[in-house]
Parts: sequence; C-alpha cells; structure tokens
Amino acid sequence: MFTLFFLFFAPFASQGHQVQYIALTIDDLPFVGEAKNFHLNMIIETLRKYNIPVTGFVIAGNVRSDNWPLLKKFKDSGFGLGNHTLSHVSAQNLSAEEYIQQIAKADQILKPMLTNPKFFRYPYLSMGDGAKKEKIQAYLNANDYHIAPITIDSKDFIFNQLLLSVPEKERRNFMLSLKPCYIDYIWQQTLKSKYTHPQNQISILLIHANLINAYTLSDIIELYQQRGYRFISLLSALNTAN
Repeated sequence: MFTLFFLFFAPFASQGHQVQYIALTIDDLPFVGEAKNFHLNMIIETLRKYNIPVTGFVIAGNVRSDNWPLLKKFKDSGFGLGNHTLSHVSAQNLSAEEYIQQIAKADQILKPMLTNPKFFRYPYLSMGDGAKKEKIQAYLNANDYHIAPITIDSKDFIFNQLLLSVPEKERRNFMLSLKPCYIDYIWQQTLKSKYTHPQNQISILLIHANLINAYTLSDIIELYQQRGYRFISLLSALNTAN
C-alpha cells in the first residue's frame, strides 16, 4: 500500500525553502472514536509547545461533561473552535432544512466555546448542490459563519485505521514504520496541491483529532517548519487568499 503511495507521488519534486504560509485545521474534535481524553490532551500540549495558530472543528453531539474541560483548555490556549455540525452527517444525505438544524443545534451547544470570527466546516467537505447548497450557504451567511475550505487533505483516516487495526500492545513498534510513511504522504499531498491548485498561494491543511495525530503532530509541524513554512491563522489564510 505504501509503495503505491510513493510511486504515485514520485513525479512531484521537492520544493525550495522559500517562506510559505500554511494554516492548520483539526476536524472532529473532541476526538475520533475514543472516550478517553488522554490523546486529546496530547494534541493540545503539542500545539501549546509549538505555539502555532490552529482552528479546531467540533462535532457537538460528541461533547460530554468529561471532555468539555479539554475543549475549554483548547480555547483558553488561544486556539480557535468552529462548528462541525451536531452529528457529522453529509449534506448529501439530508434536506437543506435538516442540515440547517444540524448546524443550529451544534451552534446552541457550542455557543460558549465558539471563537470569533465563527467558522464552519462541512463534514466530508460535502456542501450539497443546487438549491440545497444555496439554502445552506445562505443560512451560514445569515448567522455570520465563514466557511472553512482546505487545500491539503492529509487523508489521515487511512493511516489511523491502519494503526487501529494493530493490537494495542504492538502499536508502538508499528508506528516506527507507519510514521515516516504518513509524514511523507502529507508532504506529497502538499506538493500535489501546488499543482492542482496553483492559484492558492496560502495552504490550509486538514487533519483530524485522532490517534495517529496525537503521536505525530510534532512531526507534522516540524515537517513544514523545516521546509520554510510559517503557520498562520485560518482567518489570515482566508484574508490573504481573498
């Protein structure tokens, strides 16, 4: 599987070390598929260590009394929090009215935590189409939401599933081989985005609050820093792009 990744992306040559800008975004807070808070705290501590801007997107239906304090820690650390709907459902699977309720209910739950300006990210990056898309966007505009796009998709769910498929006691050793493949793949996705979206001068990276990123976030940050990237806020990225 990893060999296929490398063969596919081999034509994309490495870029120079000129200063470039990237915004980091983390979807599916509080955490993907886990009730414990240890790994979410690892992510927060890594972000605090590197002191970089980040915006996280929260699935409101996954917020509980035991992880609410960690979301507060995330916000109090100076990081942004946005709306990722109530239950992370695709716009393709609901009517416009049902989808708008997903946004509204999440907004009500997350109101004390949402930071300004307000950001919304579509689950699965699915915006719907036609009249449905227009109605949803009109609602977001009317409620002062900025839609958060991406330019680099880490596809981290692939690697996270590989990690979770390994028995817990064997994961540490498995990570020794998985991590370099994952980090290289993110970089190849970054290079690919320069070819597929040459008009985007600012990069916006999508990762998720999941197990593999709890253990590799520092490597991801350093990957970009060592290649001349500076981390900027999502708002700055959008303002620059416009």
